[in-house]
Amino acid sequence: MRSLVRLFHLVGLTVCVGAAGACAEGGSGVDDDDTIDGGRPDRLAPPETDAGPVTPGPTDGGAEAAAPDAGDACADALKALSFDFESGAQGWTHGISDGVAPPPAWPYDPWAQGTATVGPACASGKCFGTELTKNYAQCQRGYLLSPKLDLSKCAGRDVAVTFKHAYAFWSGLYNGVVYYDGGVVEASGNDGATFSGVTGTTPGTVKINPNRGASYTCTDSTNFGVNNKAGFTGAKATETVSLTLPASALTANARVRFSFASGVSSSTTNADTSRSSTDAGWRIDEVGFTAR
Repeated sequence: MRSLVRLFHLVGLTVCVGAAGACAEGGSGVDDDDTIDGGRPDRLAPPETDAGPVTPGPTDGGAEAAAPDAGDACADALKALSFDFESGAQGWTHGISDGVAPPPAWPYDPWAQGTATVGPACASGKCFGTELTKNYAQCQRGYLLSPKLDLSKCAGRDVAVTFKHAYAFWSGLYNGVVYYDGGVVEASGNDGATFSGVTGTTPGTVKINPNRGASYTCTDSTNFGVNNKAGFTGAKATETVSLTLPASALTANARVRFSFASGVSSSTTNADTSRSSTDAGWRIDEVGFTAR
């Protein structure tokens, strides 16, 4: 009945339906003009909210978000093992390969860090080399040893030591045999207790001449640390080399060693005099490691 007033409370909004003027005018969205539609109220608009946009949640059929990339633990570990020798030795050490005490005033360990002023230059600035300011002496036998390296995260991978080097080694004929001074690269997985050879391209085999008769012989001429091992001989301008380490070296106690030796190249018992018949030696620079 039109005389009947029905009162609605819709979300705090009072709406009157009935005789005109029976109630106060309702809120927006209500039509109380019965001359148009017989007094039927218009459909109420849904209340506005200020909740902001809705962020869609995951769907049952959708793919879950990808987990963060854990990265390559081996590659990350190798990035920290880089040595350019510009700031110093960076933990590398050197000594006499076979532990033999040299004669007085005869340096058997030729290694030094700094700038080369004779022979091949360092690849960049400073490096390690054999006698950086003069030719090496005959009968030398010295090693250059890396600090302890943690390669354990690379177990099962192929890991190579990479470096830039240049060298100039004596070679010569004596008593019908050609001898070669030179250098060898080896690696250890037990903190230097034992060493194994690396694999890769090397130009020759080191063969040390131990003497030129009884009057001109090296001390303990049976062991030079490199004799009869595959290595670098002859001469080469600066190049980048990559040599694969043995699997036994991929431990938390790895080390890499560069060993050099020279035989008797002239008939003299004076170290400095012997330099005139040898050569400039080896330069080692920018040592690092890669994996595949």
